[in-house]
Amino acid sequence: MIGGPVCNEALSAELIFAEGQHLTHQNKEALWEIFEAIGKNWSNTNYDSNNQRSSWFEMIKAKTENAPNYTGEYVNAIYVLNELKTMYGKDEAFKKLFFESGIDNSQPPTTRLAHCKIYVVNEFIRMQIMAGGFKSWGTKYGGEEAKNYHGFLAGTRYNRTPKVRSYTPENPQS
Repeated sequence: MIGGPVCNEALSAELIFAEGQHLTHQNKEALWEIFEAIGKNWSNTNYDSNNQRSSWFEMIKAKTENAPNYTGEYVNAIYVLNELKTMYGKDEAFKKLFFESGIDNSQPPTTRLAHCKIYVVNEFIRMQIMAGGFKSWGTKYGGEEAKNYHGFLAGTRYNRTPKVRSYTPENPQS
């Protein structure tokens, strides 16, 4: 297990209660650093994920303004990350959090580190994939950027790229 006393502090597996609390701008920037580090560590995004920033902010807003409120989980992740950065340095902290945490995703999260990994990091990874994070996989090593791929959501919400083809049913039913 990685981390120190903050990371390994025991918690209930339930969401950390934070109803009525709000994230500050500084909190959001610290969380963005986690999201941005996912793409950097996997070398699978363009522009350090900045092309996904507005979608990410929308997700954070939805997760903190609706039930269940994730504000407590997000603040906990900041505490965990701060301890890891103090212990290992910034770049190594992210590598340990993403690849060497020792957290079993199939088990209930019972430490601050497990809450961070399961409720925040894993969610950010899913969001990055859904927003098209893998469309530039391999470009760092000379690969090509994917064509006609806009993530699992089937395209950008801005509708800048035309569809490959439209579907017209052969026997439309009235």
